[in-house]
Amino acid sequence: MLIEEELIAGIAAGDLEAFAALDQRGIFCADHESAQDLAERLQLLNQRTAELNRALADSGAYTVEGITVHPDEQIPPELFREGHAITAELFHFEVDWVQGFFIDPHFSLFFGGGAFCFFPDFFALFIIRRSFRDQPRWLFYQRRELLAHELCHVARLSFEARLFEEICAYQTAFTRFRRYFGGIFQSQRDSFLFLGATTLLFASQLCQTFVWPELPGWFFWLLFALTIGWLLLRQKHLMDVFGRAKRHLAWLFPAEHCLAVLCRCSDRDILDLSQLPDQDSAFTWLQRRCRDTWRWKVNTLRFSRFAAAAANQTKNNAAPDSP
Repeated sequence: MLIEEELIAGIAAGDLEAFAALDQRGIFCADHESAQDLAERLQLLNQRTAELNRALADSGAYTVEGITVHPDEQIPPELFREGHAITAELFHFEVDWVQGFFIDPHFSLFFGGGAFCFFPDFFALFIIRRSFRDQPRWLFYQRRELLAHELCHVARLSFEARLFEEICAYQTAFTRFRRYFGGIFQSQRDSFLFLGATTLLFASQLCQTFVWPELPGWFFWLLFALTIGWLLLRQKHLMDVFGRAKRHLAWLFPAEHCLAVLCRCSDRDILDLSQLPDQDSAFTWLQRRCRDTWRWKVNTLRFSRFAAAAANQTKNNAAPDSP
């Protein structure tokens, strides 16, 4: 779906209600973006989406990053709504501007799904395993959770986050364990580090058994334990920071909206929020962020109890007196 030209014009003009409408669709303003910058990004996004639509209509195929998709592989809207239901409940947005396809990439033994994302227009394309076309589960994946997880990543593209990106996306998980530990691998580097330590340990055991009985196996066990320990301790630290930031947001926003606001935070925002000492400091920080970026103006408009109180006061003042 293309972003409406009227909405883009409202963004370029600095209309806060237009920014809020985009926010509801999972498009957030980056810290460095002006209203004009965001409007230009949306125009680029529309151009890329139109190119995709034309390619599918004219040639019946579109190739991106070595993967070719076809119209008959598109994810239907009713399946996307499964993910929308989760992101709407948790984060109060529904991403309706991304298209998805049922694809099994090469070397995809345990692949469930993912999203291709491109800069500077933040054009994105979903792919999920073909097995999900007819069934809601496959191995340890659930289709609803997978869609919501990737939609969260797509919405947060403009933050270019690293520390808390996976933690935010895993808040869509259905179990407490996955919400806490799901983001333990922040990048491919972490995954390769874990796989490398595991492979070395396995190889050392084989070598001890069949080739070199005197091989000091303790070294490989220590390397494996240090790798696991570092990943777990880092995850605990980041989850502690994430939890403190969420608690401190309750000084500024109703508790039921804190997770939604946290999803709209950059890494720097989350770190700053976790270190605030009191409510007065939180107010000062929020005022500064509202001056710095449109995103926090929108957060305040949509989720702050103070914005709601001001709106209600305006409404009450405008109401005619009872006879």
